[in-house]
Amino acid sequence: MTREHDPRLDPIDCDAARRDLSLLVDLECDDACRSRLEHHLAGCPPCRELFLSERRLKAKLSRSCCEKAPSGLRERLMVEIRRTTVTTTDADGTTVVRQTTTVHRRDPH
Repeated sequence: MTREHDPRLDPIDCDAARRDLSLLVDLECDDACRSRLEHHLAGCPPCRELFLSERRLKAKLSRSCCEKAPSGLRERLMVEIRRTTVTTTDADGTTVVRQTTTVHRRDPH
């Protein structure tokens, strides 16, 4: 019986692992990235220690940042986050069209 190759377990070097460690710390990597990083960390004590250090730092920062932004600032930031700007240029490279759209939150009622 032949086992199928699992690309999620392809080896990565320390540079690649360190480049993506913050994605793992922030839980922002996809399954394949997570699998490759976890596989690398299992066999690389220096990278594993760096990962654990980053995770401890994130936890410490989370505990120390207890202040909430004023509601007006939060609202302005949310508007900016929902705003989308699309810029297109014609093939001749001279005409630029900009379109800005803001997605409004629906009233749940």
